[in-house]
Amino acid sequence: MAIRYYDRFSTGGRRNFGDDINPLLLGKLFHPNLVQGSKHCLIGIGTILNDETTAAVAHFERKIVFTSGIGYGTLKNPFDDSWDFVCVRGPGTARALGLPVTRGICDGAVLLADFYPPKPSTARQGTVFIPHVYSCWNSGQGLQKICRDLGLIYLCPDAPFENFIETVQSAARVITEAMHGAILADAMRTPWVPVGFTEHNHFKWQDWFDSIEKPFASHPVHPVFWDQTGPSMIGRIKWPYVQIKLGMAKKSLRTIMNEASPVLSSNSVLEARKQALRERVAYINATYGD
Repeated sequence: MAIRYYDRFSTGGRRNFGDDINPLLLGKLFHPNLVQGSKHCLIGIGTILNDETTAAVAHFERKIVFTSGIGYGTLKNPFDDSWDFVCVRGPGTARALGLPVTRGICDGAVLLADFYPPKPSTARQGTVFIPHVYSCWNSGQGLQKICRDLGLIYLCPDAPFENFIETVQSAARVITEAMHGAILADAMRTPWVPVGFTEHNHFKWQDWFDSIEKPFASHPVHPVFWDQTGPSMIGRIKWPYVQIKLGMAKKSLRTIMNEASPVLSSNSVLEARKQALRERVAYINATYGD
């Protein structure tokens, strides 16, 4: 596919929902000639507007940006006339790139709701906890134990795509460190609470909040801990301290569960953003799909 996204997890045999959205969703939105061609490259969903991307796609005749964002890596090399910034993730990205703020529409993942409609409130129950994929891999054993103790449904972003969507669709509330957990929850009309544990990029979260016209807020889960594996002496020495940290992190998350106010964009704002994205999809298909 001529789609540029962060695919290092998938090529390494692992998953990350926020990246895997690209071939699955963009393949549904865009003309096959575009996603399978060699002249044009679609720069897709994710925090991927940086020098690494510009170098990787330099050989394409045209680079078409669809809701990508900035926030990781350097951005020293200017974009030339071969780039068409149709829309970017949010107003923060638009301003940083010197684009009209109207180009900063929203993250394209909200269009998942066009293919996976939200469920009624009567079909929802429970609270889902979604860690960042790195937190899942490095601290997942402890986080799962905390979730079991607190009655939370644990959902790692490396879950199969359909399972991930179904779990968020069916939840009454989502607590998420993964930003695309929040974006999917908002699209599914599931109230969500943003948290930070081992990973939190303020700029991209602020970009997302601004795009849905909500004031930024995030709640830290602390302290950070790492899973201890293996029977080594170092592991045995550290184990009591890890248990103390687990107890403190559980208390922190319990407080968030009980006190944090969930976020949800208004129906009118979300629908306006989705309609604007649909119009940009139609433009891309008409301009580059032949």
